[in-house]
Parts: sequence; structure tokens; C-alpha cells
Amino acid sequence: MKPHTFTPLLLELKNSLHKSLNIQFTSCLLNLYRDGKDSNGWHADDEKELGKNPIIASISLGQERYFHLKHRKNKDVKHKLLLQHGSLLLMKGETQHHWLHQVPKTTKAQHQRINLTFRIIK
Repeated sequence: MKPHTFTPLLLELKNSLHKSLNIQFTSCLLNLYRDGKDSNGWHADDEKELGKNPIIASISLGQERYFHLKHRKNKDVKHKLLLQHGSLLLMKGETQHHWLHQVPKTTKAQHQRINLTFRIIK
């Protein structure tokens, strides 16, 4: 993956997040979900370059998809959120220490979805 400069539209979204959340994000990762077969398995955003308690702002565009959370130690503790077009999901604090998350595959007919995840790279 090779980083690019922010496009004018992405810069506008980044500045809007800064104004609303008072957080200065430095990068944006774009994921394209072409249909229900595209997914993102269980993981935590705990890469060293994101820092100890990373802040991640996730904007969903297009097709709504479910976002699953499960506790790392007690696998019976789970949550499911429907991320609709235009929704903002904010993960911060110790979320990545205690929770895993995913966007699972689905057999339900799906249109394209774009997910923008704004992060702070240390």
C-alpha cells in the first residue's frame, strides 16, 4: 500500500471530523466492499504505529452492513451494529485492548459499500 495525499473531498471530511471531534487525524484507509462476499475478519486495530489507545473514526458510505464486536476474554459478550450510509463509528480509549471487531460476509444481496477509517499514525 502506497500512501497518497488527501483528495479535496477526503480533506473536507477530515476537517469536518476535526471540527466535530477535536481530533486531528493524519491518515485515511479506504476499504471497498463490492458485495456480500467482501468482508473483514475478526481483528483489533492494535498496530504499534497507531499508539497505545488508538482513535479510529469510521465512515460508512453506500450499502449498509453489520459491524460485529466481541469481547476478547469473554467470547459470549457480543454486539452487532448496523452501519448505515453516512454513519460514523468512533472507537477510542481501550476499545482495541478488550474487543475484536469484524464486518462479516453475508449471503444477502449487497450493493457496494465504501468504508473510510480515519486514524492517527504516530
